[in-house]
Amino acid sequence: MTTVQEFDLELSFPGAKSIVHFDDDQYHGGSTVQRVDFIAEYDDQSLFIEIKDPDIPTAQNLGAFVQKLNSGKLVQSLAGKFRDTLFFRSAQGKNDRSIRYLVLLSMNSLDDALLIAKQDELRKAIPISHADWSKNCAASCIVLNFEQWRRQFGEASLRRISEATD
Repeated sequence: MTTVQEFDLELSFPGAKSIVHFDDDQYHGGSTVQRVDFIAEYDDQSLFIEIKDPDIPTAQNLGAFVQKLNSGKLVQSLAGKFRDTLFFRSAQGKNDRSIRYLVLLSMNSLDDALLIAKQDELRKAIPISHADWSKNCAASCIVLNFEQWRRQFGEASLRRISEATD
């Protein structure tokens, strides 16, 4: 099982061939390419994963995050990260798999309706498809909260490190 950590969250990806910590400044040098946090590679697909964790116990200025979420700036940032990551992977010749874009938005106060609305905004902002394209640029684009992530990928797929009991 491949496990990664992003600040106070630990994510596991059973069956992944590899996990690339894509948001690594040393890897990208002085490039201004926006990038997702991780890429999980499987035989038949790649998961582009972006993690936003405003519920981290040490979070500061939650109000600024909520304002960015409500203003649409967060969605524009998430779309840019997807597009730049897709561009980078295409230039690497590593775009031969189906791509799923997963955004983990760990924010307990965010209701399901707003989460779905942000997901729809993100799909439009990327965009996922176009009439002149031979195929969609991603098989799916999903924004999940903490509990939805665990329901979709299993209870052991995500945990808050600061809440560990052992």
